[in-house]
Amino acid sequence: MTQPARPVEAPSRERAAALHVLGAPCLWARARRFVSEAGEVDWLRLELAAGLWSWDEWLLVAAAHDLDDGHAPAGLKRLCGTLDAGNLRRVLEAVCILRPDAAPARERSQ
Repeated sequence: MTQPARPVEAPSRERAAALHVLGAPCLWARARRFVSEAGEVDWLRLELAAGLWSWDEWLLVAAAHDLDDGHAPAGLKRLCGTLDAGNLRRVLEAVCILRPDAAPARERSQ
């Protein structure tokens, strides 16, 4: 799998949201090897690798996978109680990528 230097254009909003989370500064250097140039994610290999990373990083991977296809529930309580403000903000931004109609009004007007 070719490794992009940064998150790629995604074929769907779900994948765009997932790639936004995977692009977190604390995560992308290790996660990018599981993302193809076409934006396909090898979720199985990524989650196996993330099992050896910090809890926060694993939780970000789970949130990305959950946003992409709903097969890895990250749990809102765990996200809110575990992630630092920057990484939680990234997950919230990803939710707004997936559902732009639910973005706060000030973000929709920009």
